[in-house]
Amino acid sequence: MPDPVRNTVSQQLKIIFLLPAIFFFLQDSSAQVNLVEKYGQRSLQPAKAYDSAHPYFIVRWNNTVPLAVKILRQFDDSTAIIDPGNTNTLTVLREATTVFPANDDWKMSPAAEKKLQAISKAEEEFILTTGINDPGLFRGMQNVKVISVDHPSRSFVIRTTRDYLREKLLPLKEVIFADIRVMPKAEIGIIGYNRSFHGLSAVDYAIPGANGKNIVVGVKEQKMEELDLDLYKRVLLSPIASSTVSNHSTVVSSIIGGAGNSFYDGRGIANGCSFFPSSFANLFPDDAAVLSANKVTTQNHSYGTVIQQFYGAEAVSYDEQTWQNKTLVHVFSAGNQGTAAAPVGPYANIAGYGNITGNFKMAKNIITTGAMDNAGHIPAESSSGPVYDGRVAPQLIALGPNGTSDAAAVVSGTVAVLQQVYADSNSQTLPPASLIKALLYNNADDIFRTHIDYKTGYGLLNSYESVRSLQQKLFDGGNVGQSQVWTKTISIPANCAEARVTLCWTDTAALPNNNKALVNDLDLELINSSNGTVYKPWVLDATAHADSLAKPATRKRDSLNTAEQVSISLPAAGDYQVRVTGHTIPGSPIDFHVAFNYDILNTFQFISPQHTADVNPDEDPELDIRWKTFVADTNQAGSLFISYDAGINWQLIKSGHKLHRGDYQWPVKDTSSRAQLKMETSFGDYFSNEFIISRVTRMNVDFLCTDSFRLSWNSHIYAGSYDIFTLIDSPYLKKILNVSDSFVVLNRNQYPSLVYAVQPVLTNGLPAARSVAQDISFQGVNCFYRTLYYTIFDENKLELTLELSAPGYTDSIFFEQVSANGQLLKVHGNIKSDPSGFVYSQLVDSLPTGTSYWRARIKLKTGAVVYTEIISIVTSGNKFVVFYPNPSRRSAQLQYVLKQGVPGDSRLQLFDINGRLVRDERELSGSLNTMGIPAGLLFYKLVTRDGHMLETGKLLIVE
Repeated sequence: MPDPVRNTVSQQLKIIFLLPAIFFFLQDSSAQVNLVEKYGQRSLQPAKAYDSAHPYFIVRWNNTVPLAVKILRQFDDSTAIIDPGNTNTLTVLREATTVFPANDDWKMSPAAEKKLQAISKAEEEFILTTGINDPGLFRGMQNVKVISVDHPSRSFVIRTTRDYLREKLLPLKEVIFADIRVMPKAEIGIIGYNRSFHGLSAVDYAIPGANGKNIVVGVKEQKMEELDLDLYKRVLLSPIASSTVSNHSTVVSSIIGGAGNSFYDGRGIANGCSFFPSSFANLFPDDAAVLSANKVTTQNHSYGTVIQQFYGAEAVSYDEQTWQNKTLVHVFSAGNQGTAAAPVGPYANIAGYGNITGNFKMAKNIITTGAMDNAGHIPAESSSGPVYDGRVAPQLIALGPNGTSDAAAVVSGTVAVLQQVYADSNSQTLPPASLIKALLYNNADDIFRTHIDYKTGYGLLNSYESVRSLQQKLFDGGNVGQSQVWTKTISIPANCAEARVTLCWTDTAALPNNNKALVNDLDLELINSSNGTVYKPWVLDATAHADSLAKPATRKRDSLNTAEQVSISLPAAGDYQVRVTGHTIPGSPIDFHVAFNYDILNTFQFISPQHTADVNPDEDPELDIRWKTFVADTNQAGSLFISYDAGINWQLIKSGHKLHRGDYQWPVKDTSSRAQLKMETSFGDYFSNEFIISRVTRMNVDFLCTDSFRLSWNSHIYAGSYDIFTLIDSPYLKKILNVSDSFVVLNRNQYPSLVYAVQPVLTNGLPAARSVAQDISFQGVNCFYRTLYYTIFDENKLELTLELSAPGYTDSIFFEQVSANGQLLKVHGNIKSDPSGFVYSQLVDSLPTGTSYWRARIKLKTGAVVYTEIISIVTSGNKFVVFYPNPSRRSAQLQYVLKQGVPGDSRLQLFDINGRLVRDERELSGSLNTMGIPAGLLFYKLVTRDGHMLETGKLLIVE
């Protein structure tokens, strides 16, 4: 965080303050009066002398705050908390206006101000920001425990009481900001995502090799499951990882860069990346040195806290970290509080706006992401901007069927791919974050409201177009200082539907609690070289009212955001000048990047399906057909056709479909066929790639023996053979052999791995979808059988049931009663097996009292014999009730088993030798607590509800 400028009295300062000495708060609004009354000392006596022990003052002047004054907190363009530094400067200030000593309330965040109104003696956790990183500041304070230190923002997480904070800590001159520490939580569970969105499939298949290889993506929350098939061998060791493993983190990571081992829907966009886990228990940024040492260049944050509307220590720290590490990209979920309102802050009580979850998301150098559902709608629950100072947030929308967690993950994966593609073409040098953001924002699909808005930012993420623009080098960059101008000439082609230019830069951190985060202000303009027309960026109305926030964007100078976008619909062809001006650059020149793009009228391209894996009638009976087109008239329509014979004949799917919608949900025909789509338009006919419509291959484990196992699968109509894949020493499934049949028997010595999948190899050359990968040890399959189980009927009749896994190999089945160690006692039944029969049963009329042991013997057609596991059955035999153990100790539970069919409302009564009733059990649960029952011989009675005696007997209780 940059040091605010300290200044001594100078002639220049006197000139700056040659303003009317007016008692300013008498002529301004009540809100300004309240600022002075709220943050000035109660006496409101003008300051006379500077006291270094109490150096802070509130001042308002009738012009812009001069840079020569050390400002600690700025409330608006002319009201601030300052530190004059000495009496001479204070005297000059008094000549220009009235200055009051400040109280300590200005140091608190809006959340702290509200919470600290209530008195509490309980210890809580707080965040204090100071001018130093020395924990010794709190040395000797027994009521303060320092939990952690964040060096970039010079902040401390401490534990103390509210009273001690107000009375002892806030008055310290070193303390300039105080906040309540809140705990993080994952935004919401994830239910999956549709790869037809964002052009994800197009990136996979149209841009081979763009997969995030060699990029490390940080996942800050709880830890992902390292042995998950799609993350296997790609989760790095981390000294700052959470000790808790969560499914949420595992699925978020899979969306970012899952390998697709488990199935095609487990394939993330950056499926070549590695993962670095860290705990979100620390809401400040992770140590930059740790991230750098582990080569983390993108970090995903799919969590939030509460709605917060201020620029706090965490936001400061993220901005400072990204200022110091300009290739590092942080991606946050916007939150799932879109229907709520901020409790405090500039946008308090405005339902549906200003409800981003977490102070860290108030940072200006990050990307926040809102959600879109599978139907293409923006869920009301997706959190909206603006952030506290009116900036645009979220910046992007991505697919999040059940929240913004997965939306952020899709963006993080796209960032990783962009970093990899850039590095591969630039000697492994990483791209600046400003370039990444310029490409993402410039290529986003405009949705919801035209141009930017507070619900969707710059629009819906388009991963494919972002990567394509990077490859085609549709970007440039430079730097500007104060009042300097950078220009670039671009040529807009004829028949252009829309031209877009986006400017992005990384800004230095502002001071905490400041009214505006922007420090370095750059301006973007696009100028028609032929006629001089100037196009300014799109800007939103940040007035704190729902009607204002919903207004469409207008063209004007942007003084809030670190990204600006100019777009022109149906522009005239010709040369245009991109102009970037350093409007306010208080320090060294600022680096920036601009991205530009042109959409051409009357063009059309199918985006999905790209691959057979995009068509799965079992999981989704409707095919999501998507395309990209640009038409001048939104009523312009086309006719969608499908062919099952390589374009010889075409069947109409939908006529008169409006092209600008970009998608159509088609109920997939129940067929196995190759297919191709065609869109007929007034400007031409356009065709998709060929793809296969068929049921996805399903693999079965038929038997799993100690020496071998068999896999089988449903045959594919176009398959000439099948590739077998396994997971061995690589993070990705590898092909191990090709077979022509729809089954294979493998020797376990030769193939010791446990995870396998199968993929048809089609004779027509089209790619087929690979089956779900299975761990053969988890499929409930043993050596030629799945399970042996039993059912006990009334009167303790036993039915044994054997379920085979490969009946074609079986000759006959025998059910055997054995001893506990497997010695044969009796054979029940000799059943000839049926090649198509999987389930076989045997009824046993008489069971012994107590525990008996049973198994099945499977005779194979080869003559070999396979035994199942031995199962034990406890029954009462011919008796109505049997107790065990008998005798039983008083300190143990007395177990009993009833004859099957005994009425559920029966009662079990225990009597001592004198006939006294010592226990009356009305709920027969199968166990009895003997505590309180005297040791010795007892008599039991089992009686029905109407008093009919079923059985009586004896049992013994010993000490």
